Amino acid sequence: MTPFKTLGHINLKVQDLQASIDFYTKIGFPEFLSLTEEDGSPWIVYMRITDELYIELLPGAKGKAGDQVATGLNHLCLTTDDIEATVAMLSKAGIPLTTGFDPKKRGVDKNRGTWIADPDGNRIEIMEMASNCVQYEAIATLHRTGKSTAVVAPLKPKG
Repeated sequence: MTPFKTLGHINLKVQDLQASIDFYTKIGFPEFLSLTEEDGSPWIVYMRITDELYIELLPGAKGKAGDQVATGLNHLCLTTDDIEATVAMLSKAGIPLTTGFDPKKRGVDKNRGTWIADPDGNRIEIMEMASNCVQYEAIATLHRTGKSTAVVAPLKPKG
């Protein structure tokens, strides 16, 4: 039995704190707490995903995130029950997709998805999990047998 219950939070160092607060609010994660210096300037802001999971925004970053070959955090993934409604909500909020969205296309894991990026370039995957996706099937196998699953699903096509 693992001593951990769940992921608690993700901390992102951001260049423009207000732009990041606005972005995460637009995608549905309201600010619920800020810790400030004596002069009232925030040094950390908390954005609620659930009561037990949140994003911490830390101002003062330099440079740009999103380098897919760099060591470290590659992307966040947010799940949704209705990706088409979520894509429409993002469009209405003025948040562009960074990849095209084809509602008929499924990944090798059987899920549907698309991508956005926050003001600092942090990549955010939006995923609608299929009831028969490889992740859920592997979790069921893990619970049943205690063993990991390997699925042949090449990233690069042959040729």
